[in-house]
Amino acid sequence: MGDQKEKNRSQYDTTLKDLFEKPPQRLLQILIGREAVELLTVEFTSTQKRLPDLVFLMKDDSIFHLELQSGPEGMDWRMLMYYSLIRQRYPNRVLVQKVLYVGLKEWHSGSAIEEKNLSFRYEVVDIRSINCRELLDSPSLEDNILAILCRIDNQKEVIQEILYRISELPIKARADALTKLVILSRLRRLETVVKEEAEDMALTFNLMENDVFRPMILKALMDGEQRGEQRGRQEGEKKGEQKEASKILTRQLQRRFGTVPDWASEKIAKADLSSLEDWSLRIFDAQSLDDVFADKV
Repeated sequence: MGDQKEKNRSQYDTTLKDLFEKPPQRLLQILIGREAVELLTVEFTSTQKRLPDLVFLMKDDSIFHLELQSGPEGMDWRMLMYYSLIRQRYPNRVLVQKVLYVGLKEWHSGSAIEEKNLSFRYEVVDIRSINCRELLDSPSLEDNILAILCRIDNQKEVIQEILYRISELPIKARADALTKLVILSRLRRLETVVKEEAEDMALTFNLMENDVFRPMILKALMDGEQRGEQRGRQEGEKKGEQKEASKILTRQLQRRFGTVPDWASEKIAKADLSSLEDWSLRIFDAQSLDDVFADKV
């Protein structure tokens, strides 16, 4: 369990940092009220490697240090350490520090150190205090994807809007952006909703070719098999899978080509599971219904 948590946290951290490589200017405007010029590479060496999450050079020549935090652990001494090291690196620049909290649980840790000979403070911003619309309206895809972590009133509508933005990308960039969205959606327990909405947009996403969605789809099929086994009959199991596959295929065809004619519905109703799966994959390249159901050469 601990290893899985660390693996998930590593995925979140990597994905978030990737999205900040090209600074999400709308989010930075919300956090600090200024635009970034570039993301600086800042690393400090000591008895152990010290690497702050994100350090930006801002347009007004100030330095903005942002730590991304997915767990509610205390950050006090780490932020103080980074403050000292960054100020030594950039002694003539104003330094602003903040923690952007993206976790699911509430932040209960403090954001200050108060001792007899030391007073230190930094600001914690829970990304859910930001209305998702502010990032969805940004022309930056990085902002759009990060919107899934913000305050959301209608989850499906927001996810659909992000997916449509992603659908306009070239195939390789589309797969990368979709993977980032799925990883971040886990921080809000929205992974299933993203999967379902992306499945409805099958004309845009070849789910079986996506490294994130392929295991999810296979798991769903396995879950269907297990439910069939509990019913106790292999024949009923197959019929259940065929019915579900027929339903998904019909929905995909409606999305891609509009109303499904009677001859196609009859063909789907009589088909075995293997044929249904084959037709579902053909949709992504087919230009017409005839292309979907054409016999293999």
